[in-house]
Amino acid sequence: MRDDWSGGGRNGYTEAGDAWAHAADDVVALALARVDRERHGSVPEVLDVGTGSGPALLAAARAGAHGVGVDRAADLVRVAAARAAAAGLGGRTRLLVGDAGALPFPTGRFDVALSTFGVMFAPDPWRSAAELVRVCRPGGWLAVASWTPDGVFGRIAPTVARVLPRPPSSVDAPTRWGEPGHVRRWFAPLPVTVETLVCQVRVTYPSLDRAVRAFTDKPGPLRQYRTALEAAGRWEVARDALGELFTAHDRGTGGRLQMDVPYLVALGRVDRGIG
Repeated sequence: MRDDWSGGGRNGYTEAGDAWAHAADDVVALALARVDRERHGSVPEVLDVGTGSGPALLAAARAGAHGVGVDRAADLVRVAAARAAAAGLGGRTRLLVGDAGALPFPTGRFDVALSTFGVMFAPDPWRSAAELVRVCRPGGWLAVASWTPDGVFGRIAPTVARVLPRPPSSVDAPTRWGEPGHVRRWFAPLPVTVETLVCQVRVTYPSLDRAVRAFTDKPGPLRQYRTALEAAGRWEVARDALGELFTAHDRGTGGRLQMDVPYLVALGRVDRGIG
C-alpha cells in the first residue's frame, strides 16, 4: 500500500486533508486487478458509491475503466464532475446524486462496485452491503475501504464528540466498517465471498495547524457536531482535542505532521451463479 501521500500528487489533490482520498489508487488497483476482462470485456464498468469529490472514480478512469460516481450530497457530486472535466476524464465518468441504500441501477450492472470511505457513513450497513452486491455482475468484485476504529482517522469523530455538552452514547458506528467481524456479518447472507485486509497510508501535512484546519473546514462527519459545539462555546476546545490526537500520532520531523493511518479493505467476489 502507499507509503506516503503529501498532497498535490498524480490524482490532482492539493491538500492532504482530503482524508479518504489518500488510498483511492490502491483500492481501485486491488479491485481492477481481479476483474475477469476476458469475460466482461477490456473496459471494466466501475461504480463508486459515496464518491464524494471523486478520487476513486478518477483513479478508475485513469486506469482505463468507465466509471459512475454516486453520492447523496449534490454539492460533492458537482465538485467531482468538475474535477473529472478538469482532468480530461469527463468522457469516461458520469456523476449522479443517489443513496447507497437504494442504488439507481439494475441488478448486475457493474464489473466492480467500490467505496473508499463513503459507504461507511451510510445509515444502514445491511442495506448498503446488499446493494453493493446486487449491482455487481456474476463474477464481479466489490471493494470497500474504511478507517479502522483504533486508527487516528477512526478516532476523529469520537474525540470531538466527547467535548459536546451532552456527548452521544456512541459515535463509532461508521468505523464498524473498519472491523472485519462486522463486515463479514453484513455480507454473510449475500451471494459473495469476502476477504479483508488491513492496509496503511502515510499522510503528511506541512503543519499541525494545517492538518486540523483540513478536517474542521471540509464537509464530513464533524459538521454534525460543529453547530452544537459553537453554540456551547466549546468549538475551540474540540479543535485543541483534535490537535492533541494528531500530535499523539505524529511521526514527522522538521515541523511537518506525518501520520500512519490504517484502514480495512473488504474485497468480495460475487457468485457466478446469480443473476
